[in-house]
Amino acid sequence: MGIAYAIPYIPPAPPVPPWRGFSLTWRGWDGSEWDLTRPASGLFLQPGVRGLHLPSFDRLSSSSPMVAGSRHRGTSTKDRDVFWPLYLYSDEGSAEFMERDRAFWASLDTDVEGTWTATLPDGSRRTLGLRLISADGDLTHDPIQRGWAKYAISLLADQPYWLGDTVAQSWGQGDLRNYYITPEDRTTYGYPADAIHYLSQGGALGSATFTNDGDVPAYPVWTVIGPTTAVSFGVGGNDISVPFDIPAGYAVQIDTDPVNGQVLWYGPWDANAKALISSVDRTPELDPASAFVAIPRGQDRPLTIQMTGTGTVIAEVRNKYRRAW
Repeated sequence: MGIAYAIPYIPPAPPVPPWRGFSLTWRGWDGSEWDLTRPASGLFLQPGVRGLHLPSFDRLSSSSPMVAGSRHRGTSTKDRDVFWPLYLYSDEGSAEFMERDRAFWASLDTDVEGTWTATLPDGSRRTLGLRLISADGDLTHDPIQRGWAKYAISLLADQPYWLGDTVAQSWGQGDLRNYYITPEDRTTYGYPADAIHYLSQGGALGSATFTNDGDVPAYPVWTVIGPTTAVSFGVGGNDISVPFDIPAGYAVQIDTDPVNGQVLWYGPWDANAKALISSVDRTPELDPASAFVAIPRGQDRPLTIQMTGTGTVIAEVRNKYRRAW
């Protein structure tokens, strides 16, 4: 009698569900983390949330009594109102309820922002900074005795657009060298935590492009790592020129945000001062008329980058979106 051996049947893995939801979390100004879409956590949002969709707009226009209608002059985006109908509870007792309740309310502040994060099924994230405006609670019962409470919380986003994850690209000339500070360097030489550290594969200057998949133009943070004696970069003929040399081992970082923009100078380890010369403000040296150059929305927008030397140019952008997805 012969014996036949066969590999046991292994059923295929179940298909991945085509429908998946997003999750919402809150990181308070105090650094505490809260899951807002998982009821088992003891804190969750109920139906009626506002702030995930479009912000409010004001249309700017002009009109004349001699001409019918009006002429469109643009759109102004207002700050964003956010509303959280929230349920907070504890099954462990009054002491535990009060501890959770106090900790959550301590994460909200009227002057210091926390961060609301939407994590999408593909793993990407969008964030929104929020401040507390007002709140009301359900006082139809004693929440401490029963261990649950419903709250109606109003918040405000001064900057109304949801921000995507940081996207960075680099371009270089020659050997595309990059300036990188390793964790060992920080320990050995005492480099501070804010010292710049970039390491990436660069692209050629002449083929530089950038994709802005956001809903509005985005203002990048440019970093130029020396050596270079002349460098300029921009979009659509609007260029930023760095008015000083950048030796090897030095770098300049230009934040083109019209509200919080600045120019910071980074230098190497100073043996005499025993410190890294970093975060030196050189904003007044840059021509303010050319400092705010945005990358328009769209795929593979061509950039203009010109450089004398073998340094590296890096652009970092957090694209802006009108909605949370």
